[in-house]
Amino acid sequence: MLTYIVVDTGYWVELFKVPRHCKEENYQEIKQRFDVALKGTTRLYLSIPVLFELANHIAHVSNGTQRRELSKKFSMTVKKGSDIEDPSFNMLPYKEFSLADELVPNLLALVDRFESELSPQGLGFTDSSIIFEAESLKTEINKVHIWTLYGPLKAREPDAESNAFTGV
Repeated sequence: MLTYIVVDTGYWVELFKVPRHCKEENYQEIKQRFDVALKGTTRLYLSIPVLFELANHIAHVSNGTQRRELSKKFSMTVKKGSDIEDPSFNMLPYKEFSLADELVPNLLALVDRFESELSPQGLGFTDSSIIFEAESLKTEINKVHIWTLYGPLKAREPDAESNAFTGV
């Protein structure tokens, strides 16, 4: 059975080791999880809102050398996620929002759900997009997990992960 994992910003800032946003203990566990996932039948997804959040965290790194190194790693990650030939890593929404006439209805559905259901529960717009994407990936023949350090978001994953990690 194929497993899809939508990865939240918290996991990415740990993997990138963004200063002031990461803990070494979290990094070790998350790095190991990424390594295992990329070698197996798991497909990792980076949503567009998470991409923007990660870029903002990188842009606010005070050390210019670190910021440039992280920006380069970010750029390489985005380029890899844009390559549809790569079988293990994709950016979301890759297909769903690729056409302008599909963007507006999907965005409006997300905004409505954010306003009526998710924001009242304390979930942000990026969290909402991750939930929306994870649910859209779910079928009867796969599993979908959300990798996040945020408990309320983890609770919304379509399939409960048996060895979940939400940080130390």
